[in-house]
Amino acid sequence: MLELTANRPRGFGTDGSYPKGAIVLRTEHPHSLTCSTENSSDGRSGDSEPVAHSGLGKALELGLSIISRYEISDLAGLLETTRSAAAQEEISVAILGRFKAGKSSFLNNFLGRNILPVGVTPVTAVVTEIQYGASEGAQVHRLDGRVDEVAVSEIGGYISEKENPENRKQVAFLRVQLPEIARFRGLRFVDTPGLESALAHNTDASVAWLPNVGLALVAVSVDPPLSQRDIDLLRGLYRYTPRVAILLTKADLLNETELAEVIEYVRSQLSRHLSTRLEIYPYSGRPGFSAFREALERAIVGGTLEHLAEERNAIISRKADTLLEQCHEYVTLSLRSAEMVQSERRALKQQAIGEKDVLDEVKSEIRLVVEHAAAKTRSAVASVLEAHMPSLEKTLRQQFDSEFPKWTKSLAVMLSSFEDWLERALEEELAAVSLGERDAIVSPISKVQKQVLRILQQFRDRLSERTMKAFGVPLRTMETEIQVPEPGAPDIRVGHSFDRNWELLSPILPVWLIRRIVYSHFYHTISDRLFQNTSRLTTQWEDSVKESLWDIDKEAKRRLDELIATIDRLIEGSSLERIPELRADLGRIAQARQELAGG
Repeated sequence: MLELTANRPRGFGTDGSYPKGAIVLRTEHPHSLTCSTENSSDGRSGDSEPVAHSGLGKALELGLSIISRYEISDLAGLLETTRSAAAQEEISVAILGRFKAGKSSFLNNFLGRNILPVGVTPVTAVVTEIQYGASEGAQVHRLDGRVDEVAVSEIGGYISEKENPENRKQVAFLRVQLPEIARFRGLRFVDTPGLESALAHNTDASVAWLPNVGLALVAVSVDPPLSQRDIDLLRGLYRYTPRVAILLTKADLLNETELAEVIEYVRSQLSRHLSTRLEIYPYSGRPGFSAFREALERAIVGGTLEHLAEERNAIISRKADTLLEQCHEYVTLSLRSAEMVQSERRALKQQAIGEKDVLDEVKSEIRLVVEHAAAKTRSAVASVLEAHMPSLEKTLRQQFDSEFPKWTKSLAVMLSSFEDWLERALEEELAAVSLGERDAIVSPISKVQKQVLRILQQFRDRLSERTMKAFGVPLRTMETEIQVPEPGAPDIRVGHSFDRNWELLSPILPVWLIRRIVYSHFYHTISDRLFQNTSRLTTQWEDSVKESLWDIDKEAKRRLDELIATIDRLIEGSSLERIPELRADLGRIAQARQELAGG
């Protein structure tokens, strides 16, 4: 279990002992609580397990009240994440860390099934959840809300960076159910893309997922054993869960003495940067090292699952505490402003928010990202669709050779039959290509979403530094994903092939005399019409993708304006008359956090 009580030493195994090499974290005893929510982020709904303490429910109600009354929309995402966690029955056990730290290999070995792709380069492209299920299966959850059922053997095509580069298939996350892991019922293991990968979108995916963490195993390779990014990750994780441990992978590379030295080194480094002590679990999936696996499984099965309600309560309470902490920062900013004279307040506001030119520069940077992607949209769509033209032309001509002998009555019948057939065939073939290539065509949208999200978060971080300098209050908020409607495949509409006046010649031209000429004309017309309608489809896709890209630009600018307006309201809306209300809210927040901590 990734938690111990201070009152009664309890090990991670059923016998109360600790696995060899484990560093023990002691915390306060988690108190049970009651909380119910209506909706979760993954579409599930329901109530959490009823238990005794209502502190969490009060915390969430207070957070909602503060966010609503002070119009702090920035915290709505964290509020929803916390409510979602309270609604879920399972606890997420997230495996996080740098790329090539052995996260996917660890899960394959630990769960006893090689289902996650591994390799010598960054492999994992999207977040993958694995949990117990009565029957085996997998679901691909798309960014546009679609869910596709796939075989477990096929998930590599969506997870792997090689088969799904830059997440062109637009996967939000992938969920797998395995009957053979019934012993872990109640847990949901989560494999995440590697941090510090040369592929920035992999890091973005993992960072964006962090607020959802339940139990966290931070994978750290014995070579090198620890980095500053690992330390930063651990600090960030503690904002969302108190249940964090180190998974020291590739332990088979060291002998017993060397492994003990590495564990001691990691322990000393952690003590320099963190106020709490973490468990350290050495691990290797190679033969002869099963003791490591058994120790970790005893910790999870004999600890976490035996105290599942307590674990969930502690995790959700930490998320709620982080929410209230950030509410506290916003209200404190308003109070500090209210206590100042008008001239001092405006001068410090100028320091905090900055010149209008600064905000305009950020908006311009976002616009340039969108414009660059929009300018490349047509060529990108065209390259995808035109790659299919040779095979489409071959298919259409084969179909034509099969259909043409049936058209024998007259030139008018031949013209009409050809038109009807070609329109139907083009629509079917182009629609199939359009649908099949949809993920590749709309992939620039996801890429721009991540780029813009990074720009927005950087702006937030700089703003937090400025408010800290001016008012002594940081605003440590996280930007949430930008969601815009993604385009569906456009309808396929094709035009007529040639002038229908040719039909006037039908009564005077016998079919046998013109058949070869008509065949040749029809045969070449197929190529022309295919080119015309592929170009038309390219334009339709171009317009749809560009519309989504500019929606991202519009949403990003709305968020920037809303963020600045929120801070402006908190500062300018403050007055001496509001000080009692502000202090009362801060007192309520402090009391709610105390109840979460002490029950």
